[in-house]
Amino acid sequence: MGWRSAIGRGVWLLVIVLMAIGATGCRDRNDWHQKLTVVVDTPSGQVSGSSVVEVKSWFGQIPPSTNEVSYKIRGEATVVEVLPGRYLFALLGGSKERYYWAVRDELPTQNRGKWLKLIPKMSTVAILEPKNHGYPMLVTFRDINDPKSVREVDPLNLSATFGPGVSLDEITLEITDEPVTEGQIGKLLGWWLKQAKDNRDPPAFGVPNQSPRGYTTVGILEFVRGIDWRQE
Repeated sequence: MGWRSAIGRGVWLLVIVLMAIGATGCRDRNDWHQKLTVVVDTPSGQVSGSSVVEVKSWFGQIPPSTNEVSYKIRGEATVVEVLPGRYLFALLGGSKERYYWAVRDELPTQNRGKWLKLIPKMSTVAILEPKNHGYPMLVTFRDINDPKSVREVDPLNLSATFGPGVSLDEITLEITDEPVTEGQIGKLLGWWLKQAKDNRDPPAFGVPNQSPRGYTTVGILEFVRGIDWRQE
């Protein structure tokens, strides 16, 4: 009976795999490029930075998972040189549905399967708000070459980090045909990327916060996703 049971389990696993493969082919796929732009007011005038990220979505369940949708992100964090040698990074976390949350009041439907089809065709340049999944996490380095100098930046009080006269003007998000941005993070944080050993990521940053632990962990996927960032 043992070998029969083993065969039975093997057949059942094969059925599940085949069902998953078949279901994958039936899922709705929608892709788009979205451009995040950060504009900052400084004593010397406005400065800005942009990054284009690709979002791929698949809608529809794959047995035995109960997930309705899955995403894949490719791109880099947005970088702004606020002051000479002082940089602001808008991280990638939350990128997958950020445009939806920004324009959802304009959409004729809140059905996810339907609005995923609509987003690639939209032309609205959304001005993000600090609430309702709006702003990405913002960080900076007091010394761009020192991992221990990383700090989270309050989007409503940039002057506390960068000094008097510096404030966030706006963060916008739009659908675009522009290519995915590559290379910005490597130019600024190449010293960090070089710390990756074998197939392991470089060590995550510990960004101080008010939690009981005293910091939040920010890893490579907040800065780069889906792009070959490994240094030679």
